[in-house]
Amino acid sequence: METNRRIEALVVFAGGALGGLLRYFCNFLPVIGHWPLTTLFINWLGAFLLAFLGAYLSHKLAQPAYWQSFLGTGIMGGFTTFGTMILQVFSLSKNQPALAALYLFASLFIGMLLVLIGQKFGQIFVNDINNSRKEMTNA
Repeated sequence: METNRRIEALVVFAGGALGGLLRYFCNFLPVIGHWPLTTLFINWLGAFLLAFLGAYLSHKLAQPAYWQSFLGTGIMGGFTTFGTMILQVFSLSKNQPALAALYLFASLFIGMLLVLIGQKFGQIFVNDINNSRKEMTNA
């Protein structure tokens, strides 16, 4: 589907502003120990939601491409924190290299696992919607 680049840029901008604001509010969650749990949570949630939305929206051809830009590039791009994660790994590695390695491994491994789970849930969600529509038309 062809999109207007100017409109798409505004959609990404609006989504990025919203995602960045959500990320900012997460800074007020309580911190536990030395692990940057807030960043882990944000990146894991972002990985899951981005995969879920990708799987869901790829089956919704009637949806405009603007939704993908708004939700994926905009909100999830503004919400997730790859740069923050890398900076935290670097900072941890100065005094606690084992903790830094564990944090990096947990971020990447669990993030990839959540991408797989998100895609599966997105496909299940689409299938449930399609089955409901078929049942309604057959009734």
